[in-house]
Amino acid sequence: MRLWYKRSTRGDKGLGMYCCNLLDQAIDRGILYYGEKSRIDDGRIVNDLDSEYFIRTASSRGYDYLGINYCPFCGRALSHGLWMAEKKK
Repeated sequence: MRLWYKRSTRGDKGLGMYCCNLLDQAIDRGILYYGEKSRIDDGRIVNDLDSEYFIRTASSRGYDYLGINYCPFCGRALSHGLWMAEKKK
């Protein structure tokens, strides 16, 4: 069974669903980015994964964003496509 919790609405980030508190904290601190690829405007996307979650690292020209499909803290599937595939199992 998959457990997710809803985070509270904070500023313009809106309501999101995260698998663990560490992921929520990383997004709050700006280490990870959650959102649509098309909304990234302060850097470049390094890889071509279809995901809504990205690791954000400093670069000489802003930031680099690396798409991830699994939570680096608890290992659960993050991207919507993977989550749906696992749900069907």
